[in-house]
Amino acid sequence: MRRRIALTVFFISAFAGVASRAKGAEPATKPPDLSAWAGYYMPARGKDIEGLKPPPGGTALRQMILDHLQPWVRAKMEATDTIAEDNGQECRFTGPFKYWFSNGAFSFLPAADKIVMPFWEINTAGVRRIYLNRSHPHNLRPGWDGDSVGRWEGDTLVVDTIGFNDKSWLYKLEQHSEELRMVERIRLVKDGKVLAFDITFSDRQAFTSAYNFVLYFKKADPQLTENHLPINVCNEDPQLWKGMRDQRLKPLIQRSLQVK
Repeated sequence: MRRRIALTVFFISAFAGVASRAKGAEPATKPPDLSAWAGYYMPARGKDIEGLKPPPGGTALRQMILDHLQPWVRAKMEATDTIAEDNGQECRFTGPFKYWFSNGAFSFLPAADKIVMPFWEINTAGVRRIYLNRSHPHNLRPGWDGDSVGRWEGDTLVVDTIGFNDKSWLYKLEQHSEELRMVERIRLVKDGKVLAFDITFSDRQAFTSAYNFVLYFKKADPQLTENHLPINVCNEDPQLWKGMRDQRLKPLIQRSLQVK
């Protein structure tokens, strides 16, 4: 009798184990060979991305962002001076967005636990890090680049970034809150020659709804990057820009000193 009970328990346990494995999550996807991803990338256009979903041009991207902004963000934009308050003109940090959509060149340097992305205009855009071995920290301190963590879904790297400060501009002047979230789905296309970014931005405080677009970057010829990559000078004459800024600010300062 005891033997029959023991066998019954054994078969029930074995069946439950099989069922739980069948219903459970799929095993973690093995990441692709990241050596194929490594390299120096520049914006891809024209024939380089023929047959792919087209990226938005500058005007279309700006309108897309504007269409999703809350009224208070639009009011803040109207009160912002694009010359006097542009950190990048003085070679100060601006965050990744403004640079990414204009020049956008970067190195993609994968390692076992993270991916490092130094931007060409490192003075203003900095160095981005995507961590592959952890989740977002608790009580995250807001920063220019936020905190990026990645996971693999087949051959696609899914990157979730939060923890942005509210000082950067999304493109030209479009602003956001510290609730900004960026989710990227990154994969190699065109026989490994192009890195495709499918990007979704959301911000429950600053946006009416999320918006999405794609960007493409082609891997540069190694000989170009080794021998012909131009030196990056952030601003030939920051003093000239400071003079322009002071001229723009002068009437505002004078009006603020007037007694009403």
